Amino acid sequence: MDKLVDCKRCGSNACLEQQIEEVTTWLCFGCGFTSSTIQTEDSKIVAEAIETAPELYKDLKFVDTTGHVWLPSTITLPAKGMVFLDGNNKDQWGWAAVLAVPILQEERDRFPSDQTHKMDMKGVKHYGQKGFMDALEHIGFFQLDG
Repeated sequence: MDKLVDCKRCGSNACLEQQIEEVTTWLCFGCGFTSSTIQTEDSKIVAEAIETAPELYKDLKFVDTTGHVWLPSTITLPAKGMVFLDGNNKDQWGWAAVLAVPILQEERDRFPSDQTHKMDMKGVKHYGQKGFMDALEHIGFFQLDG
């Protein structure tokens, strides 16, 4: 069952807790970080994530009082847009949002045949460290389709 709980990283009451089989996951809309019950410091999943992550993600890694590792989220909605971490170091960073735009016919050969949209990196919009929810709003994350 999905429910909102207090975030163990930032204290926000906008942290979505989801139960997926025996794993509990958290995505905080307040700070933009995510964790799960299998993301602990000595876990293989965290080791693999850190191994391939940019330095900024490594610098921002947070371990809560229960031993769960929190990392910045990247949210991609292929037909809407993407929200991702953007910055130079652990003191100077924020969130960035880009909208998805249709792939033009003349560029179709540069993309997989089933892909209909691409991210418009020229139109990137920047948000502060507490702007994760605003960035999600920019890409239409909270809009109900249909």
